[in-house]
Amino acid sequence: MAKQSSRRIAKKAAARRAPNSAAPGSEKTIITIRAHNQGEEPIEQSILRDAAPKLVSMAAHWAYVLRVRTRWAGDPDMRDYFGARAAGDLGKLGIQPDVIQRLSLVDHIEIELHDSQPGGAEASRLADAASEIPWEYLLSAATRNAGRFQSLLVTRCLRNGDAVRSARPRQVLFVESAPGRIDAEYEFVDEEKRIRAAVDATEKGKGRMERAQTLPLSKLKEMAGSRDWDAIHVSGVDTHHAAWLVDGFYDAFKTTEVIDDSDHLHDGMILRGDNQSEFPVRYDHLAPILLAAGRRPQVVTLNLYYSGARTSRELVRNGAHAALGFLDEIDDEFAELFFQAFYWGWCRERKSVSEAFLDAWQAMDGDRMHGTSIVIWLGSSMVGLGPSRTKAPAKSNKRIGAS
Repeated sequence: MAKQSSRRIAKKAAARRAPNSAAPGSEKTIITIRAHNQGEEPIEQSILRDAAPKLVSMAAHWAYVLRVRTRWAGDPDMRDYFGARAAGDLGKLGIQPDVIQRLSLVDHIEIELHDSQPGGAEASRLADAASEIPWEYLLSAATRNAGRFQSLLVTRCLRNGDAVRSARPRQVLFVESAPGRIDAEYEFVDEEKRIRAAVDATEKGKGRMERAQTLPLSKLKEMAGSRDWDAIHVSGVDTHHAAWLVDGFYDAFKTTEVIDDSDHLHDGMILRGDNQSEFPVRYDHLAPILLAAGRRPQVVTLNLYYSGARTSRELVRNGAHAALGFLDEIDDEFAELFFQAFYWGWCRERKSVSEAFLDAWQAMDGDRMHGTSIVIWLGSSMVGLGPSRTKAPAKSNKRIGAS
């Protein structure tokens, strides 16, 4: 979305388990980190529930580090310092230096969150902490510090039973939302043109893209559930951004579901209500709206601040095969260009979703990526599945999934 003119991834039997490992999906396992280098033993490490306090503190600390990274991104000494810190914190979770050394030789690492829903407030808090940690940055920084030379793709997994599909998308829904006072700040013309061209839905193209223009909540749900969309692209303002964008935005809401017990805003998005010009929708309520009637799109892309931890996760939990979002803020035009490059690779060049994600990231200007993290959640494991990439990764220290 743009202000005025533009906007913003083996066989388990072969795995050698480390001392801290537990069977993935067991009650004691929160996170599994896995990778597979061709010709080598698979790597699989489990982070257990005993690590919960450390996960919670890491979520807060590393989210802050990511936000302020612009201050020191160009300083090699500071990069080395935070790389060592990342390796140290991973060590406290049981990911020891020898494992980090092995991970530095792979080009794809998967982070699987083991779903404990429904599991009460404590389980939810732990899942949120595990989702908030910028694993992409931690793993890229730690493996770079261990000598990694090649590009690295980091993907997140929350299994939802959805099979991997590779069919070229033809039905795309573009959801834009600038209700009430936000309408004066944003428009979507440039972004729509970019996505329409990328998905080949121009006048002479073979795809089809329909646009949901700031619809009331019930109308949006009706349109989202009206067809088996292959992809849904969402652009608008999240709950946090709205408070910065419009002074006193939440003054009119005496009580709202998006504010938690500690008076903090939940992640979410601002939509138009059926009877309100502006209606904040919490992340776990947004997913059933976009995936109405049990629809299971291949991809949902979120051009929203703070959409990578919870909102994207919930979309995959509710049935999407893949969901892309941001852990933090991002430059508006950069976000548009990234999604345009992603859809171009997926729709026109017929790459897989994960390949298109990797290639889109590699095409971006590194100087504009500092301070944010682009996250991809998948509904099935992509490690050890399918053929290897036919194109060798670029020989660089670039991180895919984080900056």
